[in-house]
Amino acid sequence: MIGDNAGSITRLVVAVVVTLAVVSVPVGLQAQTIRGQLVDAENGAPVGLAGIFILSAARDVLVRVASDMAGFYSVEVPDAGEYYLFVQRIGYFENETPLFRAEADRTYSVDVEMRPEPFRIDALSVTVENEELETFLTLRLGENPNGLFGYRAYQGSMLQEAKLGAEDNTEILRRLNVWVSHGRQVCINAVASGGASLPSRNGLARSTTPDQGEAIGDRGRVIPAVEESGQGGRGCGSLYLDGYPVPNDQIEQLEMESVAVVVTLPGTVRLYTRDFDWTMRPGGGGRR
Repeated sequence: MIGDNAGSITRLVVAVVVTLAVVSVPVGLQAQTIRGQLVDAENGAPVGLAGIFILSAARDVLVRVASDMAGFYSVEVPDAGEYYLFVQRIGYFENETPLFRAEADRTYSVDVEMRPEPFRIDALSVTVENEELETFLTLRLGENPNGLFGYRAYQGSMLQEAKLGAEDNTEILRRLNVWVSHGRQVCINAVASGGASLPSRNGLARSTTPDQGEAIGDRGRVIPAVEESGQGGRGCGSLYLDGYPVPNDQIEQLEMESVAVVVTLPGTVRLYTRDFDWTMRPGGGGRR
């Protein structure tokens, strides 16, 4: 049962419809298992190839799996305890359940509705469609990016709004909720080696791709900086331009006006210019 936290569903901007029921488990197959289906909130269609993450009560990422093409998933939690179920899929708002308790040796059914991002004609047309970007990154990374915690892509009006009035490139990235710190070394989108912690939603919707009808100031909390971890750059993330590595300390030397797509992945920020060839294959270079 969800318990005392059930009332928090109504406080989420992104609608969550959760069916949480205990399912009997045969002896010998007992574990703390959560399974269910992800569906489109507007038409009921299955949401396949989404990333499903189990977060601890402290919001640390513990386990990740992906839904199948029919939107079904199954994931085992490490131990009995309190958890969040967090879901991300490009083209949809991120979503999560309230904090719930998983008892030992039980299986829970959790179905989640995913709200599609609003669509409108964008005066600044997108550079690459979601499906093409997803295919490209899957080939580049060797796995679907939706299953990587923290995957987001910004382009079109959302990216342009971040650029307007920004004092420097650091401010542009921070407006896109990218962690940037200028200390002994420049750290970008740093993720601790032991895992990642997800900030509380605070009742605000966040999206894996630009929501064309939403202002930057309404899109979750802006993270101004992140502490450095390790030495010699370890834990400080990596920066790429059109597939080529760029030293973090050269961030302010980049011509951001030519950047049309910003992709964030665990410990990595990838920038792509307008002339980047999205039909290329890994190992084939980065430009036309």
